[in-house]
Amino acid sequence: MIEWNPLVNTRISLDGEFSLQEGYVKELQFNSGKKRAWLTNSFVPRVFPSLKLALDNKTPTKTGKTEFEEFIQWFNKDLRYGILPFKIVRLGSKNELGIYRFIPNSVNYDKLTGISLVSFGLEEIGVESIEVPPVIIRMFLVTNYGKRLLTNDGKYIMASGV
Repeated sequence: MIEWNPLVNTRISLDGEFSLQEGYVKELQFNSGKKRAWLTNSFVPRVFPSLKLALDNKTPTKTGKTEFEEFIQWFNKDLRYGILPFKIVRLGSKNELGIYRFIPNSVNYDKLTGISLVSFGLEEIGVESIEVPPVIIRMFLVTNYGKRLLTNDGKYIMASGV
């Protein structure tokens, strides 16, 4: 699986419409007028046909190329012109990685002064959870003798000032 190029920003515009492919959501309307919808499959492919990404085409990165040139190289060489799937933080989420592929023939470039605007479509083909490190709660407890005890979830770690 190809990772997103770390020298390219990930501020993808979600202004475009997105939809679920037909046939994955079933809907039933009762005589009372209420509607119920459910998934017919555990995996629902999501399609984002109109996304945009603004890339700096003036300031060089640490490799000497601009952000736009980095994107072009990543797209052409690593993704084989957008054929291979890649991982990025899931659109609309912070705790999951999305596995995407570019919709064929959807990538277009508009060059402005110092900025290149890349327009493209993406199809989500999978989701991966991001390992979130456990939250460690630390608190100070004061004993009868005025000594401070540092604890980790109630487990004794050390006594300060002993």
